Amino acid sequence: MNRLLLALRAFWMCLTNRDLAERVANALKPDEIGPDLRILNLLQRDGRLIDFLEEEIDGYGDAQIGAAVRDIHRGCAKVLREYLSIKPIHTAAEGASVVVDAGFNPAAIRLTGNVAGSPPFRGVLKHHGWKVEAVRLPDSLPRSGAQPVLSPAEIEIP
Repeated sequence: MNRLLLALRAFWMCLTNRDLAERVANALKPDEIGPDLRILNLLQRDGRLIDFLEEEIDGYGDAQIGAAVRDIHRGCAKVLREYLSIKPIHTAAEGASVVVDAGFNPAAIRLTGNVAGSPPFRGVLKHHGWKVEAVRLPDSLPRSGAQPVLSPAEIEIP
């Protein structure tokens, strides 16, 4: 019953208060559909990452792939440095013995191998992991919204 009274009160307040009605209208707008693909857009724009990953490379020699990867690496690394602050999750050297205490974040630490019992776990760091500490995406790059365009088709007009 409280929701009915709240709805009636909100209805009346929206009828009599223009500012509140606008705030309610904004709150009721649907969220953008789809994920935020701007980072992937930048990796494609500056590093042609998607072009490379979608290319069938079995027919190319190692030297050709290596030459292509050099440019892709340069462009994608530039995107990461320019738009993201990325730090290792674990600071120990890979191959070092580490202890995983109780209460660890399973989204940040994945246990593999013979995992049995309860923490603390002792193991070998196979990969330090990565976390994003800050994102600085350009405002000029639109969110993908309902049409998840990663990279627009490029058409040169002669």
